[in-house]
Amino acid sequence: MNHLSGLDAAFLYVETPETPMHVGGLNIFELPPGYEGEFLDNLRTHIAQRMHLAPVFQRKLVNMPFELANPIWVADEDLDLEYHIRSTVLPKPGNRAQLDKLVGRLHSSLLDRSRPLWEMYVIEGLQSGQVAFYTKAHHSGVDGRAGTEHATVLSLSLLHI
Repeated sequence: MNHLSGLDAAFLYVETPETPMHVGGLNIFELPPGYEGEFLDNLRTHIAQRMHLAPVFQRKLVNMPFELANPIWVADEDLDLEYHIRSTVLPKPGNRAQLDKLVGRLHSSLLDRSRPLWEMYVIEGLQSGQVAFYTKAHHSGVDGRAGTEHATVLSLSLLHI
């Protein structure tokens, strides 16, 4: 069994709706000139092909009986990429203030502990024509090394879309 360390478990134990314990990032991209693909579908495909590079994408928590020990990580055999990688569109005019408000709302909600502890959002409708990409992952599963793995999966994926 792969128990969470005391520090990683502490991020779960101290979390409240008022104090989510996940980390997030927002990137804004210009799609290549003439891009005609479906960014969301292409993103899901590339991440699916690279998920093996970062365990955080494929594991979920299981609590121990009577909470006598820290939870363990187990493989999620029913990973649903449509749940984890979502899309939304800003209403017109699609300005930065609207984007910031949306990302604040997305960041304020807790991650579902019955699933792998990460979510991604493709945000379209920016007046600049750019595409925003917001990610969040629970701090219990993303330390320095896991954060680097997470970033590697994303950066490699986005370079090829």
